[in-house]
Amino acid sequence: MQPPEFPVIYAADLVLPVGTPPVERGAVVVDRDGRIAGVGPVEEISRANAGVEVREFRGCTIIPGGINAHAHLGFRRGDEPPGGSFAGWLSVLIERLPEKEAWTEEAARNSAREALETGTTYIAESSPYGECLKPLAESGLAGVVFAEFFPHEIGPPEEAVEYIFNRTRELKRGLPERVSVEVSVHSPYTVDPESSRLAARRSREAGERLAIHLSESPEEVEFVQKGTGGLANIFARNEWGGAGVSPVKYAERIELLGPGTIAAHLATGVSDEDLEILARTGTAAAHCPRSNEYLGCGVSPVPRMLERRIPVGMGTDGLWSSPSMNLFEETLTAVQKHGFGGETGLRLATLGGAEALRMQDEIGSITPGKWADLAVVEAGGGGEPSREVLEAAADGGVVATVVGGRLLYSR
Repeated sequence: MQPPEFPVIYAADLVLPVGTPPVERGAVVVDRDGRIAGVGPVEEISRANAGVEVREFRGCTIIPGGINAHAHLGFRRGDEPPGGSFAGWLSVLIERLPEKEAWTEEAARNSAREALETGTTYIAESSPYGECLKPLAESGLAGVVFAEFFPHEIGPPEEAVEYIFNRTRELKRGLPERVSVEVSVHSPYTVDPESSRLAARRSREAGERLAIHLSESPEEVEFVQKGTGGLANIFARNEWGGAGVSPVKYAERIELLGPGTIAAHLATGVSDEDLEILARTGTAAAHCPRSNEYLGCGVSPVPRMLERRIPVGMGTDGLWSSPSMNLFEETLTAVQKHGFGGETGLRLATLGGAEALRMQDEIGSITPGKWADLAVVEAGGGGEPSREVLEAAADGGVVATVVGGRLLYSR
């Protein structure tokens, strides 16, 4: 479907802006730059914008587009390694990397398309050396690619960090306006302490964010604390394990944590002391409950995180550890697991992700001035509208997705 000429009005039976009250028979007007110019009752919006095309979605609710705070696009459904053991799963993944190269780009295109068709508008993608940037940039989605690097493949810490920052600088050339590239320190068991420290410092100096996997699995906890277990030899011999502390405390020690750092998973062995560290440093979390369950990684203490005002967004991870790229399906799992209400769930999938990525001034709610990133869901706003719309979106009820005001998907 061809995108409309701006400005344009999107209208539905209900608008759930997130953070402000619902609007029955609501509408969102998009300006010529693809940003939200106003939200309110459709009669008022239409009257104030005479002559502007109205796209009407009867029997539907408009919500902010989903924000996927942690994804791996370059995997495909149907041939994933067996779950249950994180180290076992990762070992099989590594063995299959040579054959995976032939289909990674196609898988990333398909994953991005699936995300778009299920209401996601922004993705924080992590991939080795930024390999999934091209499919994301071509998808029409907004997002950031966190380029992971693995020093054992490159050289000493200074050389490895210089390489990845040169790599991201090259990748940034010629990108769409709303796609960016930043750095990921993959994990405590793949990146040595000094490379981690140097990369974190460089990211902060550049005013950029930093993505990490942290406290994901029992094997990671064992490696960081004792230097033993299934991850001690995952890439040759990782000599830096055995720090005698939790992964979160270790990450703080090597300067990985702080505002702008988003830690994915946090599913195993996260203590109250760890939560205090995350809160004090301003570190954000990406919650991936289905991946955690598949890999035997436990349950992230998200309710306690929210109590401490730790920013939390939702992430799907990738199709080798999760059944779909549907962020709302992922979120419904979290709602059911933690006993959240619909409003909390919808917020986690939208504004929560924006806050975790430090983008709350640009995306995450239907607010004038923000990008017009919207999902239109086949739900009429019954007893608890937020829960109804979340369940509908999780069940394939997204009928349209709008990114930057442009209708990129319409069922």
